[in-house]
Amino acid sequence: MNMSMSMKRTSLLVASALWLSVSGAAFAGIVTVSGHGQSYDPGIALEDARADAVAKCTAQAGTPLEEIYSHVTRANLWLADSIWRCEVP
Repeated sequence: MNMSMSMKRTSLLVASALWLSVSGAAFAGIVTVSGHGQSYDPGIALEDARADAVAKCTAQAGTPLEEIYSHVTRANLWLADSIWRCEVP
């Protein structure tokens, strides 16, 4: 392999690596995570559900954006669900 061919290949590899590192931000996406909680108190159940959803988001190196749905229902305990949008890299 001659020197100019080697330099072209090296330049192409460096350019490709730079493009991939810069374009990685373009591949960030929005995912939906859900959390669940239960308690004898409805406020605590919902608080636990929200904390669970946020923890699932951050476990994926994500950033919680907004809660899009929450629900509390009564069974033997209060059961809560919370669904969040999460931006992940």
